[in-house]
Amino acid sequence: MLTRQKEMTAEEFLAYEEAHELQKFDFIDGEMVEVTPKFEHGVIQAEFAIEFGNWLRQNPLGKVVTEVLHVLGGEKMMPDVCIHVNGKDSYYTTAPLVAVEIRSDSQSRPAQRKKALAYIENGTKMAIAVFPGEGLEVYRPDREPLALTYGDMLDGDDVLPGFRVKVDGLL
Repeated sequence: MLTRQKEMTAEEFLAYEEAHELQKFDFIDGEMVEVTPKFEHGVIQAEFAIEFGNWLRQNPLGKVVTEVLHVLGGEKMMPDVCIHVNGKDSYYTTAPLVAVEIRSDSQSRPAQRKKALAYIENGTKMAIAVFPGEGLEVYRPDREPLALTYGDMLDGDDVLPGFRVKVDGLL
């Protein structure tokens, strides 16, 4: 289900979201969109969290968190999964090290790519746009997006040194 609301500021959004805590929203370019993730979305989200969590146990660089609010550059973003190196605030004003956005039925491919790029533009070192049943795209500063599909390996490169996982295990 996709519900669009009027344009609003990030502060207005935060107040609205707090009053509607059982709903999930995205807020980009001043527009609030209600999203309703499905079962497959939750499974993929869990797989990323497990793989990142396992890696972080051996490499205590930060914490893996899911659906935590970030206010970056005036935009409200809530990555499905992310790795954060600092803080335990109710919401973050610093970019996550890694952000994962899983496409839901209500999102277009261009909108998903735009979200990944927004993380990069705000300081995230690796953003992953996931397209369930198809593959994923990895975004890094000053690099072209890397498309990965079944049979490929997601490599943490210099952001998560030694992190390697088959795309098949995430999707």
